[in-house]
Amino acid sequence: MRPSNVLLTCPLYDGRLDAGTARSLWLSASQVHRVSVLPLGNSLLAANCNALWCHGLNNRVAANLNWFAMLHADIEPEHWWLDKLIAAAEEHDADLMSAVVPIKDLRGLTSTAIAQPGSRFRQFCRLTMAQIRHELFPATFGIQEAADALERLPAPFRVTNVPREALLVNTGCFVCRLDQPWCERVRFAMHDGIEHVGGRWDVLQQSEDWVFSRKVASEGGKVMATSTIALVHIGSGQYLSTQDWGQARDEGCAL
Repeated sequence: MRPSNVLLTCPLYDGRLDAGTARSLWLSASQVHRVSVLPLGNSLLAANCNALWCHGLNNRVAANLNWFAMLHADIEPEHWWLDKLIAAAEEHDADLMSAVVPIKDLRGLTSTAIAQPGSRFRQFCRLTMAQIRHELFPATFGIQEAADALERLPAPFRVTNVPREALLVNTGCFVCRLDQPWCERVRFAMHDGIEHVGGRWDVLQQSEDWVFSRKVASEGGKVMATSTIALVHIGSGQYLSTQDWGQARDEGCAL
């Protein structure tokens, strides 16, 4: 693998980050690549991510930047995680490669999902840790591989009639090419709304990472995710990507 120039960013809400995350940023990100680390604080998450993305765009020529990477302040990946993500992206010719990250609760859901066609707010289903870690599910996947795997998993993990519009991925631990023409046309955003269904009002929302990954795909970028990065999502407890727990499949799946 050839060394690349990488901008490694970390959006901060209040200036604090986990000690393990700090190590993963400054000490154990890469043995191969030339890495510049940029943390930035802002209580507006999408605006903060866009400021980091703009820094990459503004400096990609002068610094000869090939990759934009991001690590959230509550995620602690394994040593040399950046090398593994970039290697996976290059092996699969992906433009965006995201590590699968478990959500910080007992449901066993992840922040990787299948998009609901025709909706800017809803996902068809989230992938679960039990599905991701099943022997029939590929370790690295795009939308086609994920949909095919979900449909062939045994019960109770199987999901049928999976749409193949887009894979929605997490940006808490990811890399994205910074040297493509479409890079100037993508951005982070949060979509919010309300709707009235069945006599009740309900909240609609799509997070900045899903909006970003959907935008990359719509511009022709190849979006993929991988479970090959061992990491811990730190909250009230430690939620490991190397274990499965909770729901066999997303019980909120839009079937």
